[in-house]
Amino acid sequence: MAAVKKIFNIALDIADAGANREFTVVDGDNGNVLAILLTDGGYPVDLTGCRVIAVFSKSDGTACQDSSSAGGGITLCGALNNEVDIELFAGSVAPGTVECELQIYSDSDLSTLVTTAKFNFACRKAIFSGETLASAPQYPQLTSLMERVETLNAQTAAAAEAAGSAAAECRAAMEGNVTTWKILRYS
Repeated sequence: MAAVKKIFNIALDIADAGANREFTVVDGDNGNVLAILLTDGGYPVDLTGCRVIAVFSKSDGTACQDSSSAGGGITLCGALNNEVDIELFAGSVAPGTVECELQIYSDSDLSTLVTTAKFNFACRKAIFSGETLASAPQYPQLTSLMERVETLNAQTAAAAEAAGSAAAECRAAMEGNVTTWKILRYS
């Protein structure tokens, strides 16, 4: 079976992010692909021999993905070699607004650095998480029983408090008023 992917097409000019459509990824997803078409003033930027790093600024810190790292999640492609496909790692995003820019290292020794304009996208928290309860037909019965147990706990606490108060009142009433008698039995 083929993997299902969400592909977000982004037109990015080196100097001007332009007006890309807004998009949202879901926190924890690992099937998102950012397909970036890179231009400079409308002309394709040839990325042959370049190293591209995608830097993400997210609500809980920063992260990056690197085309020169094995498994770095970035592929340089396209007929004009001006496309950057980023298999978006789950750790590269967090709920909130995520900013991204590409750092492009070029020249024979990869010493020339150009950083692109930034683009933003949203990341929302997934509804399903480790805190999600599985639904079951018994759920209404369970919630009813839990409510009854909470009511019984409250009643037990009130009864214990009343018993403690009654015992204190008995002690107070007996102090100084009780005489000890000794009953002897003769046979």
